[in-house]
Amino acid sequence: MADHTPATDPQTEEAIQQFVREWGRMSSSWGINRTMAQIHGLLLCTGRPLTVDELMAELHISRGNASMNLRDLMDWGIIRRYREPGDRKDLYVSHGDVWSIFARVVRERKRREIDPTVAAIRECIDLLPEAGAEPVQDVRDRLGALLEVFGIVDRIFNDIFESDQALHAAIQTLREDYAPTETNEEAGS
Repeated sequence: MADHTPATDPQTEEAIQQFVREWGRMSSSWGINRTMAQIHGLLLCTGRPLTVDELMAELHISRGNASMNLRDLMDWGIIRRYREPGDRKDLYVSHGDVWSIFARVVRERKRREIDPTVAAIRECIDLLPEAGAEPVQDVRDRLGALLEVFGIVDRIFNDIFESDQALHAAIQTLREDYAPTETNEEAGS
């Protein structure tokens, strides 16, 4: 059975606890459940697989709260559950590639938030009379402009987040474009 005990170094433990608190605070400001974010933050930061009991003890949460949030994290695809051979306890671990995690969260947020908003705007436009006075055309133009913005966002999303490979290619391009370069003075010239 793998060792799931926390690091013994107090400074490391404090850094992990601070990260978990901050990850929860930041995520809740984005509308993501604080406990869900803290569970993910702990799994991500430590890189260790943890049991429900260990998560409950570390985060001081109930079994029901832990189970519900673990299920949501698995639904989002950013953690996975497994068992070690011969062990009856489920272990939970975060995916290690933070860019893939980020992409999964963005994809899920788009599916849950942006796509329904675009559909709602289209429905509103469909409710407008085909031809009408200036106020009707003004509403149509404003909603149409909003759809255009969402269309551009959707295009960018599809170009970058279509797959993990597309995301990694975009990241590599950005790293190359924005990588710090040595000046002649720094290079010793």
